Amino acid sequence: MKQKLFILFYFFGLVMNGQMISVPSSLTIEANTANTDAGNFVINWANNTDNLLISLSLEYQNGATLSFPTTTGLTRNYGYSSWTNVTSIVFYGTRDYINAGLAAMTISIGSIKTAVKINIEVSQYDSSYVYNPVNKHFYKFISGAVTYTNAKAGAAAQPSFKGKTPYLATITSQAENDFINNNLSYTNIWVAMSDAATEGRWVYDAGPEANTNFWNTSVAGVTNTTYTSYASNGTTVSSQYSNWCSGEPNNSDGSRNGEDCIVAKSGGATCWNDLADGNTGSVSGYLVEISADFPAGSDYTGVYSAYVVHNNDMAFTLNSTSTLTTSTISNLPNLYGGLQVNNGHTVTVPSATTVNSNKIVFSGTGKMVFTDATSKWTPGTASTTNTFTHSPATNANPTYWSASSVWVNDPFNGGASYPHYSPWINSYQGWSAGVNDYNQYIVLSYSTPVYITGIVTQGRANSAQWVTAGTIEVSSDGSTWRTILTNTSLNSDQTTIKTILFPNVEYAQYVRVRPTNWYNHISMRLGLLIKQ
Repeated sequence: MKQKLFILFYFFGLVMNGQMISVPSSLTIEANTANTDAGNFVINWANNTDNLLISLSLEYQNGATLSFPTTTGLTRNYGYSSWTNVTSIVFYGTRDYINAGLAAMTISIGSIKTAVKINIEVSQYDSSYVYNPVNKHFYKFISGAVTYTNAKAGAAAQPSFKGKTPYLATITSQAENDFINNNLSYTNIWVAMSDAATEGRWVYDAGPEANTNFWNTSVAGVTNTTYTSYASNGTTVSSQYSNWCSGEPNNSDGSRNGEDCIVAKSGGATCWNDLADGNTGSVSGYLVEISADFPAGSDYTGVYSAYVVHNNDMAFTLNSTSTLTTSTISNLPNLYGGLQVNNGHTVTVPSATTVNSNKIVFSGTGKMVFTDATSKWTPGTASTTNTFTHSPATNANPTYWSASSVWVNDPFNGGASYPHYSPWINSYQGWSAGVNDYNQYIVLSYSTPVYITGIVTQGRANSAQWVTAGTIEVSSDGSTWRTILTNTSLNSDQTTIKTILFPNVEYAQYVRVRPTNWYNHISMRLGLLIKQ
């Protein structure tokens, strides 16, 4: 029981049959800390016989790395050559070997203190696919001297994978191009990019990016009947990506009516070449891609994701800056909670600019410069800007909801026959207390401490009952409470969603509402306003 008090669970995607990931509490780790405990991630899987694919990657960080001193029974995927000082790694093994490796995993922080986000994904391992933790796509190489047309058809004919439809791969970024070059040992691979529709206008030819134009020739006068070689001059479309080899594309295969298709890893290099559809002798095969976006509308099935952010209470400077962005600030979403200006960094606040942050901490020679009288700092203020409403219709681990009492002891969300403990916003009824007195309360928590700017409330959906006033308290541990608002005004009808902002943004995990006045009966629906 003691261990359960300290483990926080994040759930993303579909969680069923007891298959999930538990993640540790956020830790405080100082700069220049080497090989300290990264927290105890645990994979909960139904058996210890399946080979599981594990992906770990870091975000927010500047100089942070992971290391794995225990690797018994674990195998790195192709392209990952080290178990130490890595920012991304993919490996596989059975559940118990994986959990032993995760339990021993360490983290090192660089020369400046930053937040660091550890992402973890788990799914059943399939040796035919490799996984890219950057874009969260799967790739499968199929060998064979096939035409581009047959490669495209062959990719689309592959069985669905993780609930998604396969397609001939597209390469849309330098990071994706690097992953393919580093993790596939094959060369001259068909990928889904083509100018067959309009000569010199190259588009993605499959998947979620289909028909998006990414490169155009600047040579005048070419048409779809231009079957002779012409200069490779052209430009990449704004916000798109290309990686042509020198002198490519050049449409040089006149014997096959020009070159309208692309191979990646041309000749073993890291760049692209245009080839004719029928040029089977120059290819080794084709690349199948799986994306959570294709088709859109649902996530992968059987892929479980979670994360933890260490040093999560503040944002941290990554370098000197006058623009607070994700490239200059680590953990930018928590800027409203606080900003640490690291040693040697200067934050310059431009004219007519306000830094909205609850506190600013200066480390070493870190400093903030205000350009003129229109440059300002203000403490973090509560508002609905950049917030989302947390009001879950579930109550599994972590236990989001608890209440002092429930009418006729109805269980949580027990269905239409047990409606008195359905407290989420816009539910079919609401929470109704077992008795009407001043000792009643309802608690809603999040998975980890976050910045909460207020709450939203409603009355009971199917009867004239609502809480007209209440005292609101917050807590970081569920035991020690602080009063934020006393006898504050709440609802005056059944359906209107009332927004109640806190005096200040609160860093907390639990919010408790104690009704102090009510109409007919203590009944309400509740949600938290959490900063994005």
